[in-house]
Amino acid sequence: MSVTKPPRVSATRTLRPGLVLGITCTAQFLVIVDETVVNVALPSISSDLHFANPSALAWVVGAYMVLFGGFLMLGGRGADLFGRRKVFVTGLLLFVGSSLGAGLADTSTQLIVARAAQGLGAALMSPAALSLLVATMTDPAKRRQALGLWGGLSGIAGVSGVVLGGLLTDSVSWRWVFWVNVPIGIVLAAATLTQLPRDPGLRESGTSGTKLDWLGGVLISGGLVLLLYTVINTEHRSWGDSLTIGGLVGAALLLLAFVLHERRAADPLIRLGIFRHRAVSVANGLMLLAAAGLYGMFFFTTLYLQLVLGWEPLQAGLAFIPIGVSIAVLSGVAIQLMPRIGARALLVLGLTTAAAGQLLLLRTTTEGSYVGQMLPALVLSGCGFGLSLVPVINAAVSGLRRDETGAGSGLINVSQQAGGAIGVAVLAAVATNQFEKNLAGSTPPAAMLDGFHTAFTVGACLTLAAALLAFALPALRKEVDLEAMV
Repeated sequence: MSVTKPPRVSATRTLRPGLVLGITCTAQFLVIVDETVVNVALPSISSDLHFANPSALAWVVGAYMVLFGGFLMLGGRGADLFGRRKVFVTGLLLFVGSSLGAGLADTSTQLIVARAAQGLGAALMSPAALSLLVATMTDPAKRRQALGLWGGLSGIAGVSGVVLGGLLTDSVSWRWVFWVNVPIGIVLAAATLTQLPRDPGLRESGTSGTKLDWLGGVLISGGLVLLLYTVINTEHRSWGDSLTIGGLVGAALLLLAFVLHERRAADPLIRLGIFRHRAVSVANGLMLLAAAGLYGMFFFTTLYLQLVLGWEPLQAGLAFIPIGVSIAVLSGVAIQLMPRIGARALLVLGLTTAAAGQLLLLRTTTEGSYVGQMLPALVLSGCGFGLSLVPVINAAVSGLRRDETGAGSGLINVSQQAGGAIGVAVLAAVATNQFEKNLAGSTPPAAMLDGFHTAFTVGACLTLAAALLAFALPALRKEVDLEAMV
């Protein structure tokens, strides 16, 4: 029996493209902001909800990222099967409800559960929003402009999240870091339901051979959660402990089961055949490593500014503006340089520069100077990661068929989220162990700073490992495809 795809809904073509662009980009902005908005609020959250240490606090960041990354591909597939608008609104309402719950949390467990639900909502909302945008922008030139705007949201929203988190925590309460999503999300949901027509998915259109791979999503997310849980608990259990070994083995088995399931599934979450492309495999591996270093750096520099230097949340948030500007500017430079020097050279240069910036953080002291110590490290790291972002995403879809670029783009986003969550967890466990080891022989700020320095060193090593892995890439000097970079 032949399988036919339903035609695109003509109603979406009569919409005002600016309205759809506004709805979808605002939703994506919220998704990215919530990755970083909590960073500056972490010390206040830790104090109010009595988190035991940085390892436990890492779950506030990691829970969101793991569920977001683990179910991102499932969300994209669900939008195809059940309809873009339906999945988008479902994810948006889950995101809004869990944001409300996060702000109302009275215990650390309640907050972590709410953050996980936020991540699941984001995983449904983000790919459906992109699909709505692409279906609406039928003019190629306007579509490329819209997708360029979509892709540029990452750097802007990331920095906006840190600044917004500092502003809200300092002026009102850390709870508004989450509550601010509620009115915006309600407006977006109302605009979507009243202004965007319902589009039938493949299921409703009667297309055969369409099935949602729930098991694949559960296996990959379960494996990542167990891995994070095991790593975080090395704070009070050794790596050689039977429970630690059992957790690592269990996580590996779940991820292996995911791979085996995807090989046999009729409608897999990820078609494993795309990993036969060397550029795709290498790009995802180095994104995993680089994201671990980048997100870990954000996590600990935030704690350093507030817990060691005693800065207010708003001051700490504003301190990250230079790294956001550096990433945004150098990403534009990278687009121009790609056809000339290629992805491999850009990635080696960019990741090495980022690692050098991370190593400069080892110069920080308990009475350090932001301009003399922090600023050069943040700018250098931002320039390095800015140069790396464009070529790694371009490499992730290099050599794939046009109808596979969406899967390749989704996969690199999964690697980014998983790498960030694992990196924060690993670096938090390392920093906590070092802090507790040195606490008896020095003052708490000095012991804490020593733990942070250990984390900065490990993060720089992860970034350098990504730079070394980049040598395995082909040159890839082709023009940058903006449609493949979202």
